[in-house]
Amino acid sequence: MQTNSRIEVSDLHRNIQIFTVEEMVAIADLRCNIQDRVPSVEGEAFDLKSWYRSWHSNGQKRIDEEPTHVRVEAVDEFQALIPWGQTDQALFLYAQEGQALKKGYPIRLYVPDGSSECLNVKSIIKIWFINDPALGEEATYGFKNKITLDELKFKK
Repeated sequence: MQTNSRIEVSDLHRNIQIFTVEEMVAIADLRCNIQDRVPSVEGEAFDLKSWYRSWHSNGQKRIDEEPTHVRVEAVDEFQALIPWGQTDQALFLYAQEGQALKKGYPIRLYVPDGSSECLNVKSIIKIWFINDPALGEEATYGFKNKITLDELKFKK
């Protein structure tokens, strides 16, 4: 397990910022046991929307509009784009049994009430808060780069 991963966060109102898990947790106003929202999972989590609002109120001017979507990217280049309206119960899992995640490190996103079958995205390293209504109201997900079968074959 890597313990030095950083999470890159950006949106329209702020430049890219790089965080450790500990720094993200420190900003979070609303921390909870993930079982409160995802009964089959144990661990410590923080609320996505509350975190976003805290991040913006920390030394920055107040924003009047919230994003229309959140996009996350995992270390394996898996991405999910989720409409903001579907993230009311979304949270980031950051620890289990008081320790950093062993599976899904550095943080893992859970979206319990979304339209997508992609309930969670593990090993998140990038988060974008996007304001673009044209992206629609359906969650999308998949790998950033498509690899063909021929590209996977070992070449001697």
